[in-house]
This record gives sequence, structure tokens and C-alpha cells, in this order.
Amino acid sequence: MGRKKITNINEDFDLKLFAIIAKKHFYWIIILLTLGITGSFLYLRYTPNTYQSQSLLKLGIVNNASGLINTNVNYGIDMFSSSTQLAGDIELLKSNLILTRALNTLPLEISYYTKGKVLNNELYTGSPFRVELTVKDSAIAGTSIFIKPLSTNKFELTYTYLGQNISKACTADQWCNMKEFDIRVRVINEEGFFSASNTLNKKLFYVVFNTTEMLIAKYKFAITVLLINPSAQTIMVSVKDNSPYLASDIANAICSEFNKYDQERKSAGATRSLSFIDKTLQNFDDDLRIAELNVESFKKNNKVLDPAQNAQTDLAQISGAVEEKAERQLELAILENIALQVNRESKLAELLPLLAGTSADQIIKSEIGTIQDLENKIENLKLQATNNNIAVKAIEKQIENHKNILLRSLSGQIESYKVQIADINRRINEYENTFLQLPAKEAELKRLNRVYEINQKFFSLLLEKKVEFSILQAGILSNNIILEKASPVLYPISPNRRLIISGTILVCVILGFILIFIRYLFYNDVTSLEEVNLYTDASLLGIVPKYKSEIPVSQLLVDKNPKSAISESFRSIRTNLQFISNTSGPKTLAITSTISGEGKTFVAINLSGVIAFSDKRVVIIDLDMRKPKIHIGFNVDNLKGMSTILIGRDNIDDCINHSKLKNLDFITAGPIPPNPSELILSKKMGEVIEYLKSKYDIVIIDTPPVGIVTDGVEIIKNADYPVYILRAQYTKRMFIQNINKLIDENKISHLAVVLNGIESSRFKYGYGYGYGYGYGYGYGYGYYDEEKKQQLTRWQRFISIFKKSN
Repeated sequence: MGRKKITNINEDFDLKLFAIIAKKHFYWIIILLTLGITGSFLYLRYTPNTYQSQSLLKLGIVNNASGLINTNVNYGIDMFSSSTQLAGDIELLKSNLILTRALNTLPLEISYYTKGKVLNNELYTGSPFRVELTVKDSAIAGTSIFIKPLSTNKFELTYTYLGQNISKACTADQWCNMKEFDIRVRVINEEGFFSASNTLNKKLFYVVFNTTEMLIAKYKFAITVLLINPSAQTIMVSVKDNSPYLASDIANAICSEFNKYDQERKSAGATRSLSFIDKTLQNFDDDLRIAELNVESFKKNNKVLDPAQNAQTDLAQISGAVEEKAERQLELAILENIALQVNRESKLAELLPLLAGTSADQIIKSEIGTIQDLENKIENLKLQATNNNIAVKAIEKQIENHKNILLRSLSGQIESYKVQIADINRRINEYENTFLQLPAKEAELKRLNRVYEINQKFFSLLLEKKVEFSILQAGILSNNIILEKASPVLYPISPNRRLIISGTILVCVILGFILIFIRYLFYNDVTSLEEVNLYTDASLLGIVPKYKSEIPVSQLLVDKNPKSAISESFRSIRTNLQFISNTSGPKTLAITSTISGEGKTFVAINLSGVIAFSDKRVVIIDLDMRKPKIHIGFNVDNLKGMSTILIGRDNIDDCINHSKLKNLDFITAGPIPPNPSELILSKKMGEVIEYLKSKYDIVIIDTPPVGIVTDGVEIIKNADYPVYILRAQYTKRMFIQNINKLIDENKISHLAVVLNGIESSRFKYGYGYGYGYGYGYGYGYGYYDEEKKQQLTRWQRFISIFKKSN
């Protein structure tokens, strides 16, 4: 099977490896959970609650006066329906105009707070005192003015202005004069106000003076207007605030003020018409009084009671002409007033009702209607766009064009009325010339009566118009019904404690597993012999389980617990050595690794002990002269050894040490030399090995790590049993390249690998040497570890019986 390319990323998912890494780094999840939950509780503790109140509003308009006035006359009601566009009303509800009106109806000019150690609490209407404030310097707006209750009827006033701390003792219910303002504190609840000075911090209460601009900026983005049902035109107005009572009051105030403004807006035309009629009535009232006085004075002075009967025909003609003249004068006055308002850029919807019942040109009525439609359209558009918007400019241009047409039509109609009035005057003069043939006193009386009748007729006509428009104004009622008033909701919408805590736990767990998965993804340590087999063609000699207890000073363990899992693993390695070389005669076994710490010396000592148990004479020599460990493993001095042998200072037999184990001897490294490479590669080294082979069956050589130095390559190359040690979860996967290098470049084809320190979870369920060695460990090492009996739980005994039965 070809070697798999070694990469720094795990390409295949190994559940057992992931479980090992998760168990090893589970503390990440614990740390993240601890930090996350702690942060959540701190956030919840020091974040003020936000409450939300909402009200439901149904839009619409109805005119209750339609049955009280002439149904054949259109007084501009249709113009109102066109302005009640749903989108425009929604934008109006969110506008600063309605918000300003709503805030002005609430007691928000001064805000009341209690000062806490971390959070401040707005009292709104629950304050035990009320403040009257006369501002002298508007810059004081937004400044916190602290009120500390002292003894009865006394309090201390403290605030900071322009970087200067200012304080003054004041008396309750009396004006306290400061440079920036005058203040009077009226105590409503004496117990709640004065007793607080003994229980809380010195800056217990404070107030803030608010301007309208500050309030709008504060609540502008706290208001949400949502369309609930387009067909029914129901809208929900919701307000968020730290006070549930203030949130509900603002929501209700917005709906109430919207209804009031809507009614004012829709009745503006009738109001303007009534204003025009009132002014006209005031002018004609004086003329009517003068005419009446003239008639009464003439009758009294000349004793004339009634005109002659023969003048009835002339009087009827004159009366008809006078009536016609009065109507034309009224219509002329209306058109002149409309022309004046057009020039003043007034809204035409407020003037259109004046044309009701007149004989004005239809072009004028049509142009006014068109202009009003455009004005309503641009009004709704400006709620969503600026004045520089292209659509706004285009509509403004259309309005200007139609106004020019309207002015020309008005001018022509006005001239026409003037001509008609002049013609009526001419006819009246003709009738009067005929009438002047009557006796002088009767003629004068008739003339005075005629003037009086003209004024009275015109006055009566205006009164009729006033009654009609009064009925119209009273009948225009807003049909914006408040379906549901906002009420204080005492449960905060944020922060959501349950969501924040559960979300934090979920995020921390997910983040912890992501970190563990990333650790798994870039996990570069060797974990199993199967993994080693993927990346190298070297023989797999065996595995050594991780020793769970602390390793003693003497690293020889196989003699202390021969039935343990470690002892059995070394016996298995001893057995598998015959598959490498089974010829007779003494053999050399060279053990190396990539770096220090992979268990090279530990394997060498215990493997030598297992081989010695089989009645083989074994000697271990320590060639790792830079970092010797054999003397530590056998707990002896390192005063002489291989370094002194190779320089000729000591002979071999004098440096041989005998262990407590029969047939097991060892030679330490000796004092650390300055040139270990030259000593190991010297001719003397070969002579020492040959001499030892003459005395022992197995010569085990603990060589330096080949990943650091290359001193031991020649020793490994010439050894009968070259063994390379890897340590699970310690040796990097890239170190396997050194094994391949020894095989490919140094031609050590019989190099064998031992995997040391493998986790019991990956080891105890058996490893069958299906790679040609035909030996397995069965179902765990509990059978061999009888000297360390443990009290098993019922579940463990059940699993053990189940395993044996299979």
C-alpha cells in the first residue's frame, strides 16, 4: 500500500481522536461557560430594563353633517378623503410634529431620578416631590441637579456648571435663587423624601431640565409605527422606555394628538371660510345699520310710511336687479379673495368651499381641485423625501403652472363679474329714472329702502353661508378610532434574561466545540499505529500503553508488575522481534527517536528487562551522551561509562553495571564529552559492540535522537533490530518523514516502529497485528492486572461480562 501524503490538517474524521481531544481540552468549554455566564449576569445586573407599551389605532374620516346641509352642493368633502392616504398618515404618526405635540401634553419638562450605585431610576410621576423651575440660562438644560434631603424642610442643591461644582442649602416649598435658574421644591410625600437621607447615598434624587429638542432626540427612535391590517387600516403605535408608565403615556398621547391634528387639518377649509364670512359680515353690518338709520330718519322727518302703489312695477324690477347685483358682488368678493390667497401661497382646500353654490366658471373649480390633489400628493411625498427631491420639484412645477392658469381664469371671471355688475347698475339707473317721476319724498324713501334692502339681502346671504359652514365644521369628525389604549407593561422586553443566559450557554458550548474542532483539524500528533501505517512502510513492532501512575525513579516496570498491560505490551514487542530477524547468534538492538521525550530510554530499559526474563543475557549501553538517562533509570552514578571507554580511560568490564534483574546489565553514558559525534563514529565504538556481543545475547543501544543529531544513524544502520520510537499525542506527524528518510536514503529497510504512550481508550479494545505479526491483545488488560484489583460498578461488571460472552 502506498504511503499517504503527510499534511498539517486532518483530512479524515476520527471520532475516537475527536473524543480524546475534546476530553483533553474540555476545560475550554468550562472556561468559556464561566466567562460567558459571568458576563451575562454582569450585563443583566448593570443594564436598565426597557419596557414597551403599544396602542392600536384605526384610520378613517366621516362627515356627520352631510344630512344637515344641501346634498346637491359639494363643499369640498371629497378633497378630505384624498388626503387620508395610509402611507402619509403613518409618516405623520412618526413625524416630529406629532411627537412634539404629544410630548408637550406630558409632564416632561423636568425629569426626576433616583441616583443608584450603578443604575439610575427615573421616577416620572412617582417622585415624592415636584420642582418648579425658572430658567435664566438655557445652557443648564440637560444638567443633573442633585437634591439631597437634610433635616425637615431643608435640602442641599448640588450641580456642576461649566466645570464648576455649585451647592447651596435651600428650604422646601420656597424659591431658591441660583445664578442659572430659580427653583422651588414642593414636597408631596414628606416621609418618602426626608427619610431617604438616612438610608441612601447623599446624591439621592436629581432632576434634569429638558428642552423640546432634547426630548425629541431622546424618544424619536423609541417610537415604532407598524401597519397591522391594510384592509382595516389598523396601525400599532409602540413606545420603548425605561419607565413602563411613561412608555404607555407617550403612546396614548401620540394617538390622541394625531386625532386632534387630523381633525384640525380636515376642518381647516371650513374654518378659513367662516373667518372670511365673519370679516365680510363685520363690514356689511356697518353699512346695513347706516341704511336702516337713514330710512327711519327719513320716515320720521318727512312722515312718509309707504311708497305709492303705482311704483310697484318699477320697484319689482329694481329689486330684482338689486338682488342679482348682490349675488354678483358676493361672488366677485369670493373670487378676489381666492386670487389674493393664491398669490399668498395659501392652501386652496381651505378656500374651495367658498365656491359652493356660486356660478363660478367650471375651469376655476377644476383647476382648484387639480391643484389641491397635487398639494396633497406633495404633502405626503415630503413626509418621505426632501424638498430637493426630483419628484417634489416636478410636482411643484405642475402646481405653479396650474396656479398661473387659475389666476388667469380668476382674472377673466372677475372682469366678467365687474361687467355684469356695471350692466346691472346701468339697468338700475334706468329703473330709477322712471321711478324719479314719482313724488320726491316717496322716491327718496324708496331709494333709501332699496339701499337698505340691498345691504340686508347681502347680509342675510352671508349669514346663511355662515350657518352652512358652521354645520359643516361641526360635522367633520375624525374617524381615527383608538381601538386599544396603551397600558403599562411591567415585564421588560429587554434585557431578556432567559434568552441571554440560554443564548450565552449555547454560544459558549458551540464556540468551545468549534475551538476543539479546530484543534482537532490542526492536530498534528501521532495517535495510533494505524495512523503510522498510513504514512510509512516501516514495520509496526507494537504499542506501549500510557502509564497512568507516576513512573518511579527506576524506569524498569516490567519486574514490578509482570501481569500489567505495559508488561504484556513489551512481551508482545519481544515476540514480534523474531519477525525482523530470527537467525541465531548475538544480536544488536538500536533504539532511537526524533526528539527527546518520546520514551526512547523507557522503552529500552523495559524491553531489556522483558528479554532478560526469557533467560537471555542483555546489556544496555547509553550512547545518548549529550543527555544521558540510563543511569537515572537504574538509579546509579554516571562517573564512568561509554565516554570513558571510547577515549581509552576505562576498560569495558570495569564500566559494566549489574541491575537487580538477573541477566540484565548496563553501561552508562559516562561524563558528557565535548565531542560525542567523533566518539560514536570512531573505530573504537565498533570494537566495543563486538566485545559486548561476545559476552551477551542481546546488546541494546540507546542512541541519540536522529531528529536532532545524526550520530546514531550508522549504529541504527548496522543494528540487527533497528527500532524507532514514536510517542502518541507527543510526536508530530511530520516526524514520520524521518522514518521514511532512514528507509529510503539510508537503506534501513528492516526499521521497526514502536508507538509509546497510547491512550487506554484507543488501546484496551484490542489491537490485532494484522500487518503480518498475528498477535492481538484481546479485550483489555484487566485480566493481566490482577495485582491492582478495583471495585467495579454494576455497569462495569455488566460490560465486562458482555465482552467475555462475545
